[in-house]
Amino acid sequence: MPDIPPSRPRDDPDWLRPEAIIAGRLLIIGLALAAAMWLVLQVQFIATAVVLGFAEVALLWPLARWLRSKRVPAVFAALLCVLLFLAFFAGLLVFVITEVVDSWPRMVNAITGSVNEINAWLEDGPFGLDTQNVQDLLDELESRLGDVLGGVTSAAVGGLSLVGNFATVILIATFFAIFALTSGDKLWKQFVGVLQPHQRDPADAAFRGSMRTVGNWFYASTITGLVDGVLIGVGLLILDVPLAVPIGALTFLMAYIPLVGATLAGAVAVLVALFSGGFTTAIWALVIVVIVQQIEGNVLSPLLMSRALNFHPVVTLILTTAAAAAFGLIGLFLAVPVTGAIAAAVLAWKRTVRAQQLAAAAPPPEDEPSPA
Repeated sequence: MPDIPPSRPRDDPDWLRPEAIIAGRLLIIGLALAAAMWLVLQVQFIATAVVLGFAEVALLWPLARWLRSKRVPAVFAALLCVLLFLAFFAGLLVFVITEVVDSWPRMVNAITGSVNEINAWLEDGPFGLDTQNVQDLLDELESRLGDVLGGVTSAAVGGLSLVGNFATVILIATFFAIFALTSGDKLWKQFVGVLQPHQRDPADAAFRGSMRTVGNWFYASTITGLVDGVLIGVGLLILDVPLAVPIGALTFLMAYIPLVGATLAGAVAVLVALFSGGFTTAIWALVIVVIVQQIEGNVLSPLLMSRALNFHPVVTLILTTAAAAAFGLIGLFLAVPVTGAIAAAVLAWKRTVRAQQLAAAAPPPEDEPSPA
């Protein structure tokens, strides 16, 4: 009986090895990201306060450092910066609420008049449509209004808890910002001193790079939001559109949501102009919104966002959508700056490590021969 040669083990195909390595790494990275997301969701309350505190520190640190250079005590400089920050947003909120309350009756009358005009045009226009169904729908909505108003009390009770949680987050973030602006630089130096000697420079560069990127991003968003809000608000005031000032304030706040905020704020402005002034006013409002957004996109953003980490629009859309689905409204606002801070920290770390490796690999300078 002839001997059967032993079968050789089959080699794995060469084209599959790189793909398997990449798939394994992606799997590990995905598991790490999922674990980090799960941990953040478990402590979402504290994580939100800490992220807001870091954002506030990144925004106010240049002013606090300037005050300290003028021999202002660190505690008073931090308190002054935080109080000015809170006073600005509190004043803006009170002003917007006052304007909304004053302009709301006019807006309701404008919407009611627009609906009645559309109903009359459908009935008396060239088509001669029977508007009884539309009128029945309006009557049904009016009858349901009492039920909706009756549920306002329960909604307000539920909203009080939301407002309380939001106020608690703001309070924690404010105290975090005060302590960080007062002695955060000393605490960071102590933390860096604990690390290994070869890790101190990369860690310091990563932290400073992330803070610089977040600060530049918030400064750029604030300035572009102010310019957009003022120009759109003034344009709507010229058109005699109600809620012009609240729409300008909404445009300012929506500037912190990249790629999506400006579109939503512009849509609100055009819709309010349509209901209050008709089709012609809406067209002029649309022209104002488009011109202002073109100025922002072609003049302000290239100048201001050049020092901040700017993502591709597709990446920005994915980040904001995923963060909004995971963390709600706060994720919509903080997705891009948090991701930018992480990316800036990684880039600064790698850059510093590379510089250290190049410095270590460089040959030592040769000793010059002494003169005879």
